[in-house]
Amino acid sequence: MSSEAPIHVHSSIGFGISTPVPSATAAANNIRQQGGSVFDMYLAALACAWVEDPPNCGPFGRMQGVFSVAGEVGCINAPTGIRRAPESTVPVPGNIAAWFELKRSGRLRLPGSALLAPAVTLAQQGFKPSKDLKIALAGEEGMELSEHLKAIYLDETGAPREIIRNPELAYLLQILAQSDSEDDFWSILRAKDPGPWRAEETLDNPVGQPAPRTLELESDGRLQRFITTGALETWGTWTLLGAAVAVELLRSGVLHDLSRAMEAYVLSTILLLDRIPFAVGTLEPKVACPSVDVDVPTEAIAIAERVTRLLNMPTDALWQDLNLTCYPAQLNSAPRGNTNHFSIVSGDDFLSFTTSIGPWWGSKVSWWGAPLGYSYAMKSSCLFDGQTHDVTEMSPLILEVAGKPMLAIGSAGSERILGSLTYLLFLRFGLGYREDMADLLAKPRVFPKDGKLRMHADFWPEARAHLEARGFEIAPTAYECDVNLGMVNAVERLDSHQYKSGADPSTSGSAL
Repeated sequence: MSSEAPIHVHSSIGFGISTPVPSATAAANNIRQQGGSVFDMYLAALACAWVEDPPNCGPFGRMQGVFSVAGEVGCINAPTGIRRAPESTVPVPGNIAAWFELKRSGRLRLPGSALLAPAVTLAQQGFKPSKDLKIALAGEEGMELSEHLKAIYLDETGAPREIIRNPELAYLLQILAQSDSEDDFWSILRAKDPGPWRAEETLDNPVGQPAPRTLELESDGRLQRFITTGALETWGTWTLLGAAVAVELLRSGVLHDLSRAMEAYVLSTILLLDRIPFAVGTLEPKVACPSVDVDVPTEAIAIAERVTRLLNMPTDALWQDLNLTCYPAQLNSAPRGNTNHFSIVSGDDFLSFTTSIGPWWGSKVSWWGAPLGYSYAMKSSCLFDGQTHDVTEMSPLILEVAGKPMLAIGSAGSERILGSLTYLLFLRFGLGYREDMADLLAKPRVFPKDGKLRMHADFWPEARAHLEARGFEIAPTAYECDVNLGMVNAVERLDSHQYKSGADPSTSGSAL
């Protein structure tokens, strides 16, 4: 029975693990001790998160990630597929296809039964719900769950069960472990319960392996290479653009004062969000042909130059300009959760993967004890030419220094994924903070959204006062899952032997 308290910062020799739930971190370490690869470790951790953190991930969701393993740098893209069933908000899952793609590729060292054993035990024997899960079961979200999900997670009074068991999900995981192919897996489950798909409908969803998006920057006299997913469905390109802007702002000399530097970060983030070709949290493109095919260095220079002009404007002129951006608008009601990130490192092998099912609890209905994913496309009925997958808003990242992988990092939280990662990269590459990334996670953050600055209550007082004097309205934000400013998991190699892992202080995540 899972009851581990989360550890948010941890140092280890030879490896590092940071995941959304303590049982997932423990499972990954157990698999490492059995000789598993970083992919084995990830799948074992992922399955435990399916059990313990269903509001944010599940077998019927999607995933994307980057890896640097045995000298090979690659990307796996398994978003949810759009179905020809406009009356349904349930898409074709990507996670199951990714599971079997990793199995077929020979990247796994241990059998599926070993990888899934910790998750099966959790589902059968039960676990105590985390604070984050209790938040996701409370209020409107909990009331909107299907009766099937309520029966699993809530007692007769409507409160979260003290011990949660999910035998149906345990059965699903056992079938996954025993199946030789995804066709076998789907056939066995659908023979017993057809689920939401039509009888003639196949669940084929090919996994993409596009070339990762990379960016090289020089900082402290060393070459830094950022590696992320470059697909249209991710934040990856825009995270790299944010890092490049930070370096350009440093070169411009506008970051010497902390208060002015924080205004520069806020302005650059507003301009970055304005540049993205989709309305945040939706499928609706801002332009006719949305694309991530951008020249990052050139755009970074342009954004940094515009930020410098804005910094030097009187307040009235500044707001005349900002009111023409997306910042003042109520863009969306982005869900407070819906995503999980896993950073896993063993020796020289680095993995950074993110998974999601859409809004909290996905479609809020389940099959075999697991929430079904949610399709923005099926809900909005708004598709652009050639679109086959949902926009997923993920940006797992690996950073190389002098040719060696040194950092695996990613975040959860819709557009706050972008905000949290660009903020941490700004602290390191813009402001030159030398703390380990796990320690930088504890620094207070700021994020511009819907005409206000979401800001941790312990933010630097002088910087807050400066931003208020410049006309920004502050929305104080706590370190809590449901009001987070991004939920980051990171593992950093400090030297040839020592690794330091960090889990976001706003979550129940755990580092080892």
